[in-house]
Amino acid sequence: MATKRDYYEVLGVSREASEAEIKKSYRRLARSHHPDANPGDPDAEERFKELTEAYEVLSNPDARRAYDTYGHQVPRGAGGYPGGDPFGGFQDIFDAFFGDRFGGGSFFGASSAQTPSRGSDAEVEVEVSLREAAYGVDREINVQIVGNCGVCEGVGGTESHVCGTCGGAGMVRTVRESILGQMVTTQVCSTCGGQGRIIDVYCDNCRGSGKVSEVQTRRLRVPEGIEDGMRLRISGAGHAGDPGAPAGDLYVRVRVKEDPELMRDGEDLIHRMKVSFVGAALGTEVEVPTLDGPTPVRIEPGTQPGTTLTLEGEGMPRIRRRGRGDLKVVVDVMVPTRLTGEQRDLLERFEAVSGEETYNGGGGSFFDRLRGVFR
Repeated sequence: MATKRDYYEVLGVSREASEAEIKKSYRRLARSHHPDANPGDPDAEERFKELTEAYEVLSNPDARRAYDTYGHQVPRGAGGYPGGDPFGGFQDIFDAFFGDRFGGGSFFGASSAQTPSRGSDAEVEVEVSLREAAYGVDREINVQIVGNCGVCEGVGGTESHVCGTCGGAGMVRTVRESILGQMVTTQVCSTCGGQGRIIDVYCDNCRGSGKVSEVQTRRLRVPEGIEDGMRLRISGAGHAGDPGAPAGDLYVRVRVKEDPELMRDGEDLIHRMKVSFVGAALGTEVEVPTLDGPTPVRIEPGTQPGTTLTLEGEGMPRIRRRGRGDLKVVVDVMVPTRLTGEQRDLLERFEAVSGEETYNGGGGSFFDRLRGVFR
């Protein structure tokens, strides 16, 4: 029977080491000596067991006192010193309770993921006009995607064989006995790295990665009524995932260009219609731009600046609802800024024969407002 090494020597600490120093040393050594970190090394498991046994004793104050007194000949159960061989299950116990706290893998660095990772999402922008946003439009978009190699179909090699360790599953199931009973863990196969196959001849196209970056062209339907900044999702059109995992999604952010004539306000549209002060006073007919083309609108006599005319149902389509918003025409009365002598004379004659009733209490005479402009 081989002589056991001193536990302090195994952990590389002095006999005066604090509990924190013992724990720090154990964590450092456990990462490098864990069997999963040393595939193919038949002695790794024994080294790890020795390391774990030393930590189990020295991290327990009662067991440490018993060890300092009796050494390896400590009486069974003395001073809280555990009897039998309880140490082999320490890693399983730690993984069972704390594995998910360390980035999804075990404390010792071996992945405990049950399934391969889904691909990342991708995003691209597309620009449409206001009228295209109103009625919908088909667009072709180009997006840079990391996809599976078409030559090796994502395997990474042109010739390969099924991994003998995991049988092609990419994962291995380990059953271990511990003081809490039977512990079952599933980990990524260290032989094939989760691929399920061993590559014999690497693919020149992807250089063995199984992935290539490529520009994909997709046809997209922009629905009617869409608003600036909204995103459309194309399921499974994102970056490729791990073998056996789905691809991510593609998100298309829609940008709606500003229209020179129509301004959007939710489901409504707004148009500022410039009308001469004479036309506003006498009444006139003007053409208002709409999504379907120009339409005539009557400006009634005496229309005041800022008056809003509403064309019902001439706005944007309502998303997920029937009907459309309205088109609101705001009358912008144009006041002359340069007058000839004759024009000024005519306005003065008009003012002379006008009274307060001419303006219906509109806040002072029209000529008074003009005078403030021209002086």
